[in-house]
Amino acid sequence: MKRLVTITGPVAAAQMDGYLIEERLLDHIMIQVIDRGGGDLEIAFHERDRRYLSQFSAVQLAEWLQEAMLHVEAACPLETHDGKAAWIVDEAPPRPKFPIKAMRPARQEHDLPPGLEFLRRD
Repeated sequence: MKRLVTITGPVAAAQMDGYLIEERLLDHIMIQVIDRGGGDLEIAFHERDRRYLSQFSAVQLAEWLQEAMLHVEAACPLETHDGKAAWIVDEAPPRPKFPIKAMRPARQEHDLPPGLEFLRRD
């Protein structure tokens, strides 16, 4: 299960600079990585960049987002909205807790069947 974390714990969202994907065209265009829970991460362009990105085709935008996902999975640098370093970790799902069962009490002298009384310790 994948999670977005910082040094202080899990976070809901992080971002990366589009410069890593397309140096000139996406410089300072922020790509959002959103933790939807359950190991699902969503990648999208920041809302404030929609106007600039409208000049590119939907196919081109999808290719850039696909490449961004590959970069994110390869541990590219991420940061939170307030500038803290963030990264993705693989978190093992929690193991179900099994209740501890009490052991059966030790056998008492009267538990031995007839004919096996010689096994009693004195």
